[in-house]
Amino acid sequence: MTSVGTGTGTSAEPSTSEATADETTGVPFEHDVHALLTDTGRLALHSNLPPAVEDCQALPFTAPPCDDVDLDGLVDAWEDAVLEFLRPLRRFDEEESIVDDPAAVMADVGRVAITNDGAGDGTYRLMVMLGYHYDYGSCGLTSHNGDSERVALALAPLPSEGAGGVVMEQAYTAAHEGTPTDHGRVFAGDELDQLVFTPDPGTGQPRWVVFPSADKHATYATIEICEGISVVPCLDEDCGPDGVADPSLYDVLPTAANAGEPDAPRLTDLAPVGFPGDDAWADQDFCGGLGGTGCSSSVRSKLLTDPF
Repeated sequence: MTSVGTGTGTSAEPSTSEATADETTGVPFEHDVHALLTDTGRLALHSNLPPAVEDCQALPFTAPPCDDVDLDGLVDAWEDAVLEFLRPLRRFDEEESIVDDPAAVMADVGRVAITNDGAGDGTYRLMVMLGYHYDYGSCGLTSHNGDSERVALALAPLPSEGAGGVVMEQAYTAAHEGTPTDHGRVFAGDELDQLVFTPDPGTGQPRWVVFPSADKHATYATIEICEGISVVPCLDEDCGPDGVADPSLYDVLPTAANAGEPDAPRLTDLAPVGFPGDDAWADQDFCGGLGGTGCSSSVRSKLLTDPF
């Protein structure tokens, strides 16, 4: 049984369950939450906390964690659990410069939202900006401050895993998004079988793995997809640690924060996650806390543009 606190938007490491109410006032709510793989190999979240605020408020417990700071109708604590347990671990190439860079900063900035389009492609969205302080470029070219990559999930309710249970229905990995070499890809149906999962080093629960390309950080679902993109020098991509004694040294799960919604943010200034001067919701380039111009796409665009 694992507890995720409401906090201020920053996802905490999973910890032992804690009561959310003074035990002297009644039966407290305990958030029973964990990640799992379904029988068909789909990443899912078990949660006894309902996502809808009105359903949370109807729980037969004293003071359940029903806060909704971003005013989207979803319980903040449930959103934080979705972000914390379903965001991916990054597995780097052995030539990735950020691994040995003492100035390196990485962080995830997420948004969890409800959809009502009736398209049958999930009820909820998890958007995660995978932030890097620097893009090291390719062949000595195209380097710049800040690198805003991303992944996204379409999630469907999974009542068998509790009131707040959800399952991955589609996945999106962005690679050079919005450029002439855009290799972003949506995975649905049987294509989801290609996704890679590993035991989380802290919890042992399944964790989604993505593969950033060396130094450019384009996000791929598998090494094979990454390294099959191109054979042209300087346009080719390398992913995953090859020939290393301890591949786990190339696995990173950075700090994460829930940005909320643009009209009712839970996070704006990104200094708390290591990127001073950057903003989650401003229409401005993301410069990785280093300032400058000609950086990367705005965090806002990564959180609001639905790839499904």
